[in-house]
Amino acid sequence: MPHREERGKTHSIGTVMHVSKSTGQLIVRAKEEVSIGDFVYDSHRKRVGAVFDFFGPVEAPYIAVKPHVNGAEFVGAELFVEERRRERRR
Repeated sequence: MPHREERGKTHSIGTVMHVSKSTGQLIVRAKEEVSIGDFVYDSHRKRVGAVFDFFGPVEAPYIAVKPHVNGAEFVGAELFVEERRRERRR
């Protein structure tokens, strides 16, 4: 039987509001806390890009996602990150 890559659960980070004209990054209204560098996926679990930055008010921040693909097709789409597995320290 072929080995399948184990993937964690995904959580919605929000919906893409628009693509930045100056940087080409996807701008997402944050629904959940994420970390810079986290990979971002679409609803089909295809990698879209990575979290690049946070900005805006603390109560309602925005997330800038640096896309690895054409970002324009994701405007209005919900994006996701994988749940991080906690490593135990010894």
